Amino acid sequence: MRILVLGGGGFVGGALLRRLAGHELVVPSRAPARLKAAGLPGSFPPFREDLAALVEEVRPEAVVNLLGIIKEEAGETFEKVHFEYTRRLAAGASRAGVRRFVQMSALGADPASRSRYQASKGRAEAWLASSGLEHTVFRPSLITGPGQRLFADLARLARVLPFLAAPADAWAAPVNVEDVADCFAKAVLEGLPAGLYELAGEERLDYAELFRRGLAAAGAPRRPVIGVPKAVFLPLLPLFSLLPSPPLTADQYRMLAAPNVPSGRYPGVAEILGGVRPAF
Repeated sequence: MRILVLGGGGFVGGALLRRLAGHELVVPSRAPARLKAAGLPGSFPPFREDLAALVEEVRPEAVVNLLGIIKEEAGETFEKVHFEYTRRLAAGASRAGVRRFVQMSALGADPASRSRYQASKGRAEAWLASSGLEHTVFRPSLITGPGQRLFADLARLARVLPFLAAPADAWAAPVNVEDVADCFAKAVLEGLPAGLYELAGEERLDYAELFRRGLAAAGAPRRPVIGVPKAVFLPLLPLFSLLPSPPLTADQYRMLAAPNVPSGRYPGVAEILGGVRPAF
C-alpha cells in the first residue's frame, strides 16, 4: 500500500512508521537526514507548502496527517499547521481519490474553544466532516512514552529547581504512545468505521500526579511536585512569555479549563485494540 504520512518525524510518527514498514511510505520532511539516521522506513522528499499538489503527485491509497505544534513560533501558527494544512491535504486527497484519510486531533477540539490550539483542531475536524472524504479522526489525551517532549522539558527543569508545581485541579487521562500508534496503524491498514475516536488511558490523573509519574519515567532527579490551583499560574504567564521556552503559555492555560479526559461519547482504545496499555 502506498501511504503518505505527514509529521512522520514526530513522537507518534516514528512509532507509526515502524508499524507500517513493508509498505510504500512517503514521508515529506524538513529534516530527512534525521529520519534516515533514526532508521525509519520510507522515502523522505522535502516538505513543501503545496500539500494538495503533493497528494496528487504521490496518489497514495491512504493519507495520515500527524502535523501539529504545541506552541506557536517562527510563523508556524495553530491555524496554519492544524487547519490550513489539513484543508490543503483534504483538497488533494479528494482530487486524488484517496481511500483512507486518518487525522490526528486532540481531546477538547472545538471550533468555539477559547484555546487557539483546540479551536484550530476543531476547525480541521469540521472541514474534514464537510469534505466528503472517508476519514477517521483520533482525539488523544496526553500521550506518554519515550521521546515525549513535556516530560523531557520537565526533566531539564528538575535538574536545576528544588521542586516543581503543577495544577491539582486539572486532569488528563494519559495514553501510551504504543496504543496510539497501533490505533493509527489499524485505521490505515485495516480500516475503521469513519468518525471520531477518543484515545485515552484508564486512569484520570491530576497534573501534579501526572508530572510525578512522568518525571520518574524520564529518569529525572527526584524532586517534589507540589499540587496547586491552576489559578496560581495566571499572574505568572506574562513572566513565562519572556522565557525562550515558556513552561506554560497563555493558550495552554486556557486548555486547562476543561479536563483532558474522554467524553465517553465515542469509541476508544479498548474498542479498537481490545485492551489498554498502562500509560507509564
